[in-house]
Amino acid sequence: MLKFSDIPSKFLTEAKPFVISLETKTGEKYRGKLFEVGENMNILLKKALCHEKNGKIRKCDFIFIRGNNVKVIILPEILMKVPILNLAEKNS
Repeated sequence: MLKFSDIPSKFLTEAKPFVISLETKTGEKYRGKLFEVGENMNILLKKALCHEKNGKIRKCDFIFIRGNNVKVIILPEILMKVPILNLAEKNS
């Protein structure tokens, strides 16, 4: 049985083939293909654009973001049809 607390990391795993955007608690913004996500919400992006607080934009082949530094994640709209969301609604 899937625990309710497991749903966010399982949902992010469904986003692996897609491009996501995220912002950290310190204000940096990243946009790239979700390559890997850990149980503790650590994220590895591939071919990412990194927008720093000072306005600089740089390209990164890979960038690792610790899960506890993530403020918000923006996912593609197509993920609204992922079956795990139906499971989440049934458990709430």
